[in-house]
This record gives sequence, C-alpha cells and structure tokens, in this order.
Amino acid sequence: MKKRFIFAFVSIVLPVLVALLLGEAYIRYTNEYVTPEILRSKSLQYSPSLFTRHVFATKEQHIEDKGWFINNRGYRGRDFSLKKDEGTTRVIVYGGSAVFDQEMPNGKDWPHRLESSLQEKGITNIEVINAGIPGHASFDSFGRLFAEGHLLDPDYVVLYNGWNDMKYFSDGRSLLRIFKPYNKKLDPRIEYRGVLDQVLPETSQLYVYLRGPYINWKFRIGSEGIIPTGESVNVFDNPWPQQYRVNAEMFVDLARNIDAVPILVTQARLVSQKNTEEEKALIKYDYVRMDHETLVQAFETLDEILREVASHKGIPIVEASKEMSGNSEYFTDHVHFTEAGSAEITSIISEYLHSLITE
Repeated sequence: MKKRFIFAFVSIVLPVLVALLLGEAYIRYTNEYVTPEILRSKSLQYSPSLFTRHVFATKEQHIEDKGWFINNRGYRGRDFSLKKDEGTTRVIVYGGSAVFDQEMPNGKDWPHRLESSLQEKGITNIEVINAGIPGHASFDSFGRLFAEGHLLDPDYVVLYNGWNDMKYFSDGRSLLRIFKPYNKKLDPRIEYRGVLDQVLPETSQLYVYLRGPYINWKFRIGSEGIIPTGESVNVFDNPWPQQYRVNAEMFVDLARNIDAVPILVTQARLVSQKNTEEEKALIKYDYVRMDHETLVQAFETLDEILREVASHKGIPIVEASKEMSGNSEYFTDHVHFTEAGSAEITSIISEYLHSLITE
C-alpha cells in the first residue's frame, strides 16, 4: 500500500504540483500582479446616493492607466469653486460614460474640449463641468441636478442620455420597483469572497490570474457590469419610454426653476439601419436584450421623445444623432467615442452653444 501511495503521488500529484509551480513562475514573470485590492485602488471609487445609483467619492482620484482624474468635488477634471467667478458662464453636462468620455485621457474628454473650443471662438469666460458618470441614466442626471447641481449656479445644463435608459426597456417593472442603490460589496471583482479568497491572492499570482476570468464567467460580468439574463424584448409595452419622457421633462423644468437654460442632445451612436456585420460585432446587444432592429427602433424612440419634449417646452435640442450615428470612425462600440468622435461632438455642441450664448 505504501508503494502504491508513493507511485500515485509521484505519477499524479507531483506532476500537478510541478505544473502549478511552473504556472506560478510563468504568470509572475509575464503578468502584472493585480489582486482585488489592487484592482480596487486602480478603479473609480463610488459612493451610494439617495438620489442616484451612485456618485464619485468626494476625494481626488488618479486612475493613471486610463488618464482619468476625479477632483475633490467628485467630478471629472480639474477642481472648481462651488461659487462661480463673477462674469463666468458655467455649463454642466450630465450623462453616463459617453459624457464621461471614457476613452479619452484627462482634459481631452469632450466636455472639456467644449470649453476650449468656446474659448477659441472668443467666449473666454466660459467654464464647462463634466458631470458624466459611467452607468448613469436620465433619472440619475435629474437626481444629481436636483440634489447638487443647482448649488453650482449653472447658466446652461446639457442632458445627454440614452443607452443606459434602454437597459431597462426589457423589464416591465417601474423605476420605483427596479432601482437599487450602489453597493460596492456586491462587486466580486474588487471584493473578496471569503477568507480563502482573501488569503490566496496574497500568495499566488496564478490564483489571481485565474480568478478574474472565473468571476466574470460565474457572474456574467462584461465591460458594462453584469449582463442581464432573460428573453429579448421586441415591443415597448412597458413603462420605460414614458419614464424617459418624464425624466427629460423634469430635467427641463428643474433647469428653468434654477434659472439655467436646458439643452437636450440626442445620443449619437454606432447603431443604424446600415450597420455592417463587423460594426454589429462592436454593439453590446446583451446589455439591452434587443436584436439589431429593435435597438434601432429604441434609439429612434428616444430621439423622438426628446424632440417632442423640446418642442413642447420650447427649448433647444441638438441633433447629434442625426449628424454622427452610424459612422464607425466616431465610435469604439455602440455609443463610446473615438478621438475623432469626441472631436466631432465637441464641434457640433460648440457651434450650437456659441450661437446660443452670443445671440
């Protein structure tokens, strides 16, 4: 029995141990060591909020590998004073990751490009605040303007939302029943899953290397968080188009109540009737649970809602979707901008704002 045990150990267990040691050595030599704790320190830090799903923590954040900087007030870009300087025209741009402009480094995001563009056009006293937060929908934008934005005394407020709202189109429940505040402890990528999970990353890079793909597979985590499950939506027999309309109307009314000019912008996107198969491969259909035709229809529905709200309220609307949508030069995926796309939307909104400010 002893000989059989030794033989089994030598022939089975020992090769496995050697393979693990070699794998550990290879991973240590070829890969960066990123534990959940390190990943957390290199990721944007959020705080839960009563009026939105989350906000950036009110502390400086430097995400070096992305070139992102969050200031002490919890907004992207350089710090600014709560009370604007006398004679300054202040613009706040609200939206999700497409406003945050996640592909662009600090200072190159389109809201800050917008500031530079208007200054070049002769409006030297302009200040543009990037209030984009990845994942935010139109109700988050309204909540932030309601709960804090008015304190910044903006002269113009821009609403640029669409894609994140459509993630709810496949759910028949109301916003009240479906909305959940942010809880960082629910993110297994940056939170440990028990004592063993906390100990192993500190001793084995091989474990860390395998942990990431496993967590993403087990919890269905993609580039925009957890991928929802369930059947695709084909018709909009749910409350969400109406909710989007209410959000836009309330945003407009609130802006007027704080003596700011509201500006609605239709969301530019790669999605169009003429997309090639190569372009379709860049679109994350799983997040909205729609096929291509339904997604095209959903975007057009939101565009039309914004046009109706703008017409009814008598306010400006910028048709970015008409000028940019379907052009693969402008997008890295469904809605996020390339360098060319960031520059183009800057140009479109800059022209509009310049005429509005100087009229």
